[in-house]
Amino acid sequence: MSAKKYIDERVLLEAERLLPHTDRAAKDVAAELGFADPSDFTKFFRLRTGTTPGEFRARALRADGT
Repeated sequence: MSAKKYIDERVLLEAERLLPHTDRAAKDVAAELGFADPSDFTKFFRLRTGTTPGEFRARALRADGT
């Protein structure tokens, strides 16, 4: 596995951990993860999960019943 792929996987895991467990805006999560532009984070996230960060958060919260 390349270093970039490993880093991308770690960033994605952290995003998936943060989004449903914080009320911070996705743009703030993006900044915390090192994205200068929130739209770059959305593209990164959608490419890897097939959904936007907001949709992911909503589904995760529904699944948890919160």
